Amino acid sequence: MPPRCANCGESLTPTIPVSNPMAASAAGYAGQSPLRPLPVGMSVPIKGPRLTGRMPDGRVAEFALDGKTTLGRHPANTLRLADREVSKEHATIEKMGNNFLLRDLGSSNGTFVNGRRVRELRLRDGDEIALGNSRLIFHSGEGTQPPTSPGVTVVANAQSIPAFLAQLDQKAQNEFRPVEEISDTASLKQDYEKLRIAHEFQRQVGLERNIEKLGEKILKVAFQLLPADNGVLFLVDDVTNQLSPQAKWHRNNKEQEVILSDTVLKRVSETKAGVLTADAIIDQRFSSSESIVAQGIRSAMAVPLLTSKDGVGQQEVAGLLFIDTRDRTNAFSEKDLKILSGIASQASIALENAQLARKIETEAVTRAELSRFLSPAVADMVVKGQVELLRQGRLAEVNVLFADIRGFTTMAESDSPQETVAMLNDFFTAMASVVFRHEGNLDKFIGDCVMAVWGPPSPHPDDAARVLRAALEMQEAMEELNARRVEAGKKAIQVGIGVNTGQAVVGYMGSADRHEFTAIGDSVNTAARLCGLAKGGEVVATEATVQRAGGGFVTEALPVAQVKGKEKGVATYRVVGLEETSSPADE
Repeated sequence: MPPRCANCGESLTPTIPVSNPMAASAAGYAGQSPLRPLPVGMSVPIKGPRLTGRMPDGRVAEFALDGKTTLGRHPANTLRLADREVSKEHATIEKMGNNFLLRDLGSSNGTFVNGRRVRELRLRDGDEIALGNSRLIFHSGEGTQPPTSPGVTVVANAQSIPAFLAQLDQKAQNEFRPVEEISDTASLKQDYEKLRIAHEFQRQVGLERNIEKLGEKILKVAFQLLPADNGVLFLVDDVTNQLSPQAKWHRNNKEQEVILSDTVLKRVSETKAGVLTADAIIDQRFSSSESIVAQGIRSAMAVPLLTSKDGVGQQEVAGLLFIDTRDRTNAFSEKDLKILSGIASQASIALENAQLARKIETEAVTRAELSRFLSPAVADMVVKGQVELLRQGRLAEVNVLFADIRGFTTMAESDSPQETVAMLNDFFTAMASVVFRHEGNLDKFIGDCVMAVWGPPSPHPDDAARVLRAALEMQEAMEELNARRVEAGKKAIQVGIGVNTGQAVVGYMGSADRHEFTAIGDSVNTAARLCGLAKGGEVVATEATVQRAGGGFVTEALPVAQVKGKEKGVATYRVVGLEETSSPADE
């Protein structure tokens, strides 16, 4: 006789009705579906890695994973999905050691994990895989519980009998009432208790910024103030958005497995309130009577760690603090729950500060690296995660500058490789400094040439004037660099600069693995051609750039240039310098 649910009596291994389209499609040629249905609303732990998905008729089915599983619309796939949005050979899930690797096979509509398109990804327990209109959940082992760590096990509600004895609003614990509202000794004692907890927490935790060490210190404070045997700190995982064990602690360093119910976790997460429970855990290795004896009816408390985005608005659960004791029932009181809630309030602040400090440090490093190549505006957009705005290629007006060393090949042949590299680094450093000083984007280094662009994503009304001022300043920087080179007995470097203004396609371009923010178009090519025509020490610009730059520049008209790739000649000017402004004393 097949096993039946203890609650509803329904068989746990029913057959899939033929009318189920997804099940029928998954049956392949054998006529038997590898998708095993479960009663709706049931959470039955089944050993082994698997996928689960909800059928069109409302049933939840699962598929056991082996060495390699293929997914797609074609009947030859291990798991066939009757979905027009799914490719014939859409993706594979392959076992690699103890992990499972999801790989997209170049599908038309892509493979998504937790809402993010992926080409190849190591799956984690609870990941949601989206293929077309199909949604599958990956389970690495037993049950559908939150991720576990060594020594911490979260069991489904069918395996535990939690009795909630008390509940406490976490938000209320953070508030101190004004002195005029306090009229009894009990209120004073409550506020004193909050201050005592805050003092002890700050003394123990201090300015700890390492999140791993911070978790242990938080638990140590809880153990000093409460008669707990085991403690676990859960934090919400950024990827899976599930509670994941971050740190655990045991009384007297006595290592033992911490088992808790997912019902407790869900209750705290949904109500955002601390709970006091008496929880009998049923271990499947024993019979019902033996398991209670083996694990004990223990007292436990769990409180949420609440944070609010941007410091305002509705609070969200960022983590959970859980402690228990198996010495006796009802070991904790409502007063103990208030103490643990006070610890959680302090822990939320400490964790938020630690995460903020880590974020600032990471952003500082990232910004420093990006600023070596991008303008501050582009670097800030990348750090803030606004890359999608940069990926959206669009047509825009740009002001492009190319600066190239004259006679570089001859210099490289006569100098040692070390001297050539040192010379290029000095040249690139000087040019990049000028570009950033005038708020341009350092597009790329091309051999001995520098390409810079003024315009998106941070355009200025006077970009044409900025690019000409930058070009003149680059020549001045080269004079200073050459003075140092001549003093050191080295040859001077001559640089020609070409500038143009026009329309170009701007955005992130390249492969999925490597791309760059750049500009492409005829206007860019024209600037490069002018750079090739410019002599050492010259700045040659098109008429379009000179006109948009307005007054303030000394220019000399040059013969119409015939550049490669353009049928008509290009009107060009030599930009000599800036016009001198007369002062009232000179008039």
